[in-house]
Amino acid sequence: MIMAQTASLKLRMQIFLLAGLALGAGLAEPSWALEPVNLHVSAGVSPNVLLYRFTRDKGFYREEGLDVLPIQAGMLPGIQGLVGGSFQFSQILGQGAGAILRGMPLKIVMVFDTRPLNWLFARKEIRSLHDLKGGKQIAVSSFGAALDQMTRELLPRHGIDPQRDVALRAIEPTPSRLAALMSGAVDAAVLNQMDRIIAKKAGFNELLFYGDDLEFVTAGAVVAEKTLAQKPDLVQRFLRGTLRGFYWFKSNEREVVSRLAPAMKVGESEAADVYRAALRIMSADGTMPPGLQEKMIAFQRKSLKIERAAAPDSVYDFSLVRALNEELKKSR
Repeated sequence: MIMAQTASLKLRMQIFLLAGLALGAGLAEPSWALEPVNLHVSAGVSPNVLLYRFTRDKGFYREEGLDVLPIQAGMLPGIQGLVGGSFQFSQILGQGAGAILRGMPLKIVMVFDTRPLNWLFARKEIRSLHDLKGGKQIAVSSFGAALDQMTRELLPRHGIDPQRDVALRAIEPTPSRLAALMSGAVDAAVLNQMDRIIAKKAGFNELLFYGDDLEFVTAGAVVAEKTLAQKPDLVQRFLRGTLRGFYWFKSNEREVVSRLAPAMKVGESEAADVYRAALRIMSADGTMPPGLQEKMIAFQRKSLKIERAAAPDSVYDFSLVRALNEELKKSR
């Protein structure tokens, strides 16, 4: 009798121990239980790239059962990787939209910004845009990418022909443009917020803030149509986590700035300047209005010399983000 009771007690203890281990494993959510997701992001450190990193750090993806790994890669390999399956999502919308207009089966499903967070800086002796005339060299991103397209759009508005008056040079990644400017290899360069801080400290002249003159969508989420069709649950979970990170970023200045400062290797005041500039150009809800969709398509068709017309719904699909916005509203 005593032996039977002892055996029963041991069995109950084993069951209790196994249940505790299972519960602990569930609470810990080990990485091997999460679905891996490769995310293509641009080179350099910008609010758009860091938004993804902070969303991961905050655990919003983990709560969706995802292990999202941001990977910096060249524009073309990243976009091709979406179709080939080596990336599930891409942050880069300029190149993504261009690929769609050329026939690649992709869709833009979320946007972070509706105006560009970029500046044109020049050598110290160049004090105005007019001083760039005469063949001055301007460093832009890869030809056909967002910064290149925006620069070709903006310069004529200020009386500069990008084909005749200046020489555009494709320089990637982003820090390389700043290095080219500081070394004297180019006369001017299109910079992001972080590089702008360095350029200002070094005494280079700010000629133009792109966000003052232009509506343009540069970052968000691009996905292959195949992934949308075959893995809609994956896309929904990824977008839900991203959207939660997006709203957290927009409404928590103190915490975001405390993370921006070490990530960008700047002081708190400079990080606050970065944050407030980013807020100025961010989308309201992760989507963009139909008029801007049409404007972006027309702009990119012109820049890329694509004659075939394209309807907005062939490039953009915000149905999931709109549904998730409604879901998040109800849960508040």
